[in-house]
Amino acid sequence: MNIFKHSFLLILFSFSLKNESLAQTTRADSLLNSIKQLGDDSVKVTHYLDLGLEFLSSDIKSAIFYFDEAIQLGQKIDYKNGLAKAFNAKGRAYAQQGQFQESIINFQEALKNFREINDKTGEANILSNLGSIYYMLGNSSKALELHFESLKISEELDNKLRIGTSFNNIGTVYLKNRRTINEALTFFKKSLIVFQGIDQKQGIATASMNIGEVYFIESKYDSAIYFHQMALELSDGTIDATFPLTQLGEINAALGNFQNAYSFHRRALEISEKLDAKFELTQSLIGLAKTQRKQKDFEGAINTLERAKLLAIDIDAKNELLDIYLNLAETQALVGNFKAAYENEINTKSVKEEIAKSSTEQMIQQLQFEFELNKKEAEIELLQKDTELKNAAVFNQRIIIFASLGGLFMFVVISISLFRNNLSKQKANHLLQVQKEEIHAQRENVEFAFDQLKSAQAQLIQSEKMASLGELTAGIAHEIKNPLNFVNNFSEVCAELIDEMKSELAGGNQKIAIEIADDIKTNLEKITLHGKRADAIVKGMLGHSKRGSGQKQETDINSLADEFLRMTFQSFLAKENDFQAELTTNFDPDLPKALVIPQDIGKVLLNLYSNAFYAVNEKKQKGEVGFEPTVSVSTKRAEYPIGVGSSSEKRICITISDNGSGIPQNIVDKIFQPFFTTKPTGSGTGLGLSLSYDIVKAHGGELKVESKENEGTEFTIMLPI
Repeated sequence: MNIFKHSFLLILFSFSLKNESLAQTTRADSLLNSIKQLGDDSVKVTHYLDLGLEFLSSDIKSAIFYFDEAIQLGQKIDYKNGLAKAFNAKGRAYAQQGQFQESIINFQEALKNFREINDKTGEANILSNLGSIYYMLGNSSKALELHFESLKISEELDNKLRIGTSFNNIGTVYLKNRRTINEALTFFKKSLIVFQGIDQKQGIATASMNIGEVYFIESKYDSAIYFHQMALELSDGTIDATFPLTQLGEINAALGNFQNAYSFHRRALEISEKLDAKFELTQSLIGLAKTQRKQKDFEGAINTLERAKLLAIDIDAKNELLDIYLNLAETQALVGNFKAAYENEINTKSVKEEIAKSSTEQMIQQLQFEFELNKKEAEIELLQKDTELKNAAVFNQRIIIFASLGGLFMFVVISISLFRNNLSKQKANHLLQVQKEEIHAQRENVEFAFDQLKSAQAQLIQSEKMASLGELTAGIAHEIKNPLNFVNNFSEVCAELIDEMKSELAGGNQKIAIEIADDIKTNLEKITLHGKRADAIVKGMLGHSKRGSGQKQETDINSLADEFLRMTFQSFLAKENDFQAELTTNFDPDLPKALVIPQDIGKVLLNLYSNAFYAVNEKKQKGEVGFEPTVSVSTKRAEYPIGVGSSSEKRICITISDNGSGIPQNIVDKIFQPFFTTKPTGSGTGLGLSLSYDIVKAHGGELKVESKENEGTEFTIMLPI
């Protein structure tokens, strides 16, 4: 179950939010009236901040508007304390909207102002907020770094509330990875001790829930019950109570106490429905369904899960939806409704693929986010420096004007003014030089972030290469399996014949013994034959799969195309046991050798063969009547026109065609783009054809495609001779 809301309850939104609209409107009107009458700008900043906080729970746009008013006025009078609090509140508002980039920028501005006024408590709070944001972005290492930094400052201040909060946050980050669950439990217990020491009830409830969650995961039910009961006593009747109530229901069901279990589930459902908390209601329903299954009330469990499914789809809660589909599939199978069970299995797979895809996309988006964040920070820094330069220029102009007026009265005043003007110019030049150096440093930060993005792309390309290596390995295993079976079988037969020959020799039957010896000799010849065959396969495969020097060499294209065709077919059989396809080859016997890097061209062939087998297999599985999967490979030497006019050059053409589903015309032009794929999520990275295209181009050749939807696809590799 998701415990995120319990973990950050004390940090990001630690201020009280008004829930009564009438009271809110009355206070907002009062604040607006008092702002108009105030003469002290610093007090106005505070009132604008309070006004924004009044709207934070109901009207985010209005809240941000008043925070901006506080910031503008605070900058005008250089009121650091007010600026720090306003930027902090604005960061919280953007975080509430899910605009994390803007949130981080505002928190960093708040952090800068708190540090300038040496407000350690404010600094610790902002570091904790930033840690929470990076946790939500999936950057656990950055989140831990910020939370530990916040903890260090809080311990120096002996601020118990902040210390307990930091312990709780650190435990939450550790709990995200099941391998660090013991570290999570340690920090949750530290948090509980601190909150109990200051009698902070909300903190005690939060830490108790998290400790109960850990023990629930580890099936230590007595301990889980103890801590969830402790949390429930402090939060009963509130939305936070749904979490311990649901887990207490599941624990009692596991212990066979179904009456108590249903009592806890009913309370969780009543609170969720009363507060219209759809996420908590979804989790409560899932817990109830699990209890119903344990009591073998399968129809009740199915009805409860169907209700939870509608809620999970409505709020896009993918992890909960995955749990629902899994339980529906298992429960439908138990009641014999195997069709529904299969449909839910398919839905489970689909949600898993969506989660896996979002994880990959999140990694790339994280790097892009950090790149854009650094870029935006650099732009803000440049704007600030430009403003400072303009202010310096205005200051210089004023000096010149005053110096000129003073020149009417005395020469000495003019001399002094000119001296001051010159000194100011020197300072401005020095400031400009410092700013140029800072701008250079910001540019380096942006370039570093861009390098990280390229590194992530390189990692994905490496994963595609490793997938190709897996195809090679599977092909080799199937190619070598048959001769090894022969060797093993004939070896066993020879051993039996030798025992038989010894028996005949002992009985004096020399003639029969000689016949057996002849049979042994024949079998040994077969063993030698198949052993040499296996050796030839291994040497051939190693010749194409080893890393090599990366140098071009004269290569027999017919042999290369044939070997990789057989190897890829065997590899595909390893994954699809019932796969059948007709393989046709038409190799030009007079084809000259080509100067290529055989390992690289082999990778291109492997990708194209794999795509062809995938296409015909997909079409076969659709059940089209009379369809026979066919993959064809041919080679020839052809004239290829170059430039304008009649000039041409000879090239080797390798054509790979299939009678699969084909490629829609509206996406044919996109298939060589990196990360573009028509396969379902999880079945391909979208890099295979892109890498193949780059390899062929690097050899001075071309890779072309022709396809007709529902008829088939033909790829042509053209290599220079």
